[in-house]
Amino acid sequence: MPGQDEKFQMFIQRSKSGWTADTPAKVNFFFEVLGKRDDHFHEIVSIALPINLFDTLSFRATDDSQIQFECTGNFKDIPLDDTNLVVRAATLIQQRFNVQQGAAITLTKRIPCQAGLGGGSSDAAAALRLACRVWNLDISDSELLPIAAEIGSDCPIFFYDVPTISTGRGERIQPLPPMPTLWFVLLKPPEGLPTAKVYAECMPLHDGQFRKPDDLITALSTADVQAIGQHLFNRLEMPAQKLWNRFGEVKNRLLAADCLAVQMSGSGTAFFGLCNDETQAKEVFRRLRREPMQGNEMFLASTTDLTCIDFS
Repeated sequence: MPGQDEKFQMFIQRSKSGWTADTPAKVNFFFEVLGKRDDHFHEIVSIALPINLFDTLSFRATDDSQIQFECTGNFKDIPLDDTNLVVRAATLIQQRFNVQQGAAITLTKRIPCQAGLGGGSSDAAAALRLACRVWNLDISDSELLPIAAEIGSDCPIFFYDVPTISTGRGERIQPLPPMPTLWFVLLKPPEGLPTAKVYAECMPLHDGQFRKPDDLITALSTADVQAIGQHLFNRLEMPAQKLWNRFGEVKNRLLAADCLAVQMSGSGTAFFGLCNDETQAKEVFRRLRREPMQGNEMFLASTTDLTCIDFS
């Protein structure tokens, strides 16, 4: 479990009027669903890697008790009320620790929504930490982690600056050893898939053969990019393919561009194309940009430069 002084992948710094954080996306290299639990969540095994595609979150304290929230950038379909995970995170801190002040929060979105890239969860994790800063609360990260788990199963992984393996419903997290820099091209089509629907279709389509991440972890630890590509796995691809008729078209677009391996991240609908190195990733990116985008968003990303810089 991360300690209060441990480095995080968020780039946190003081601003003129408060605090800001750059919040990373993630990609899932492995995602297995073991079954549905009595609490209606699903038992999973997931390996997630933070990548250098960021939103930016800004917080400043206000004298009243209101949580004011605005969003700029790529924020189509993002709720601006108290159902937003950032607002929920700030409200939870305010209520749990009897904070009388409010906050003015601005979120600049770059991570696409309904993509399986964890943008909302990453933003919420940052909101928990920035709320403690702007309201001068001495709260350890071990106290924040259970609150993060209340907000969403993905949220706690953003308290780590390294790849992680998650089990349970996602709340049991172990950091993995340092891994090589990996390069990707991300492709996000305009369509989204509701996570609940993807999970609902998952177990009826399950083949009963539960995959294990051991071979992938070995490949990651030895920096064998070819083997990494061979051992990518996402159980949620099957239900996504059933629910969404353009699944194959979008995935094949990255495969046709000579990516080493292609996989949907999380519950979709973003795909990442794993490349051998930076040179190949840039070439794939340039090649795809010459084609009609048809509403798709595309990003060049890597696992580099994720160590937190904290200017507190």
